[in-house]
Amino acid sequence: MRITSRITIVLLALGFAAPLFRPVHAGDTVRIASVAPVDPDAPRARARAGELIVQFRADTDERDVARLTREAGAARVRRSAFGNRYLVSMDAGFTPADAMERLAGAPEVEFAEANGRMHAFFHPNDPFYSRDQWNFVMLNAERMWDIQKGDSSVVVAILDTGIAYEDFGPFRKAPDWGGTVFVQGTDIVNGDSHANDDNFHGTHVASTVAEATDNTEGAAGLAFQCALMPVKVLDADGEGSFFEVAEGIDFAARNANVKVINMSLGGDGPSTAVRQAVDRAVAAGITVVAAAGNDGKGTVSFPANLPNVIAVGAVDGRKQRAFYSNFGPEISVVAPGGDIRRDDTGPAGVPDGRPDGILQQTFDPASAARGNYADFHYFYVAGTSQATPHVSAVAALLYRQGIHDPVAIKAAMEQTAEDLGAPGRDDTFGHGLIRPAEALKGLGLNLK
Repeated sequence: MRITSRITIVLLALGFAAPLFRPVHAGDTVRIASVAPVDPDAPRARARAGELIVQFRADTDERDVARLTREAGAARVRRSAFGNRYLVSMDAGFTPADAMERLAGAPEVEFAEANGRMHAFFHPNDPFYSRDQWNFVMLNAERMWDIQKGDSSVVVAILDTGIAYEDFGPFRKAPDWGGTVFVQGTDIVNGDSHANDDNFHGTHVASTVAEATDNTEGAAGLAFQCALMPVKVLDADGEGSFFEVAEGIDFAARNANVKVINMSLGGDGPSTAVRQAVDRAVAAGITVVAAAGNDGKGTVSFPANLPNVIAVGAVDGRKQRAFYSNFGPEISVVAPGGDIRRDDTGPAGVPDGRPDGILQQTFDPASAARGNYADFHYFYVAGTSQATPHVSAVAALLYRQGIHDPVAIKAAMEQTAEDLGAPGRDDTFGHGLIRPAEALKGLGLNLK
């Protein structure tokens, strides 16, 4: 008889009347105008690169303004309608830096500065984003997207029940993937190359990372321009073994473009096979992120409790520890996991009649149990499984932004987290709630 240690998926399956998930249908969509990010090569952007703002003192007359700006190399001067402030466009033969230094030294000038760019924050037009994705609002996702949206050269491997990523046999591709890129994955459970989801969980988790965004459909994903790799290590019941998980980690680590491994799963452990596979992945430059577990106890699940894994706990809409979230000294950070029993995330904190779960696309597991893998809806789901892909998405964006060391990626999130609970790191919240925009800030704008 073969004895296999089982590793059970960490779903929110607790003994109370509230369901695990709730569907929502796209009936009352809200259209929102989106603003494209600034193209640095656009004509207006190039023009601003040669402009200065010069504030002259109130008693400076226009003849002195004309003389000083002409001597500094101005080609055109435009006066503000609100005082002695001027927009100075430089002649091609003069550099803004030299002109700024010359003007700043003149007694008639209060200050001179480069005419920096401003742009509208990216606000996706996905109808459920503004209404239902309170978790993205909590993380200030729009500011994060102004810094980085990801790139398909950065792959997040989703080790889970598979993903509804293709039309194959009885399986169907989820409708809101849009242009999301999928790289070749594997089905460790069934021993083939088609890592199709037959549970619902993996599709929901993957959608938090990279559901199509700003496509006027459904919900948004945090790192929506990154690519996904489906790696099926859990069966239709959400169960797998240490061997299958270790195989999945090693498979993902073979692909040089995989930079993050998301494991919204866990068990009691330990397992040398899984630990060594994690060690190999981290040594290859891959950030490994795992869920803390949903037992509501002070023991972090394996493999999240490994020292080189980012262990993720969950908070609800009030930024309080979700009642199910495990805690302990291994917790690194927390992210929104939700609580479908609560309704705290309506406008201004007023209940809006919608549960505080994490809303993403997936198929109905009840239909899947009958062999129908095409009954797609948007479901509210809660758990540390749902918190974990928020962190994996940010890890992918940090990699794209230029931080390639898994230790440095972990540190960037920990050092910029919002401190919750007791001052400093604590076993309930770890270093605190991730703040993606703060972690990315100072690392440059969205790379092309």
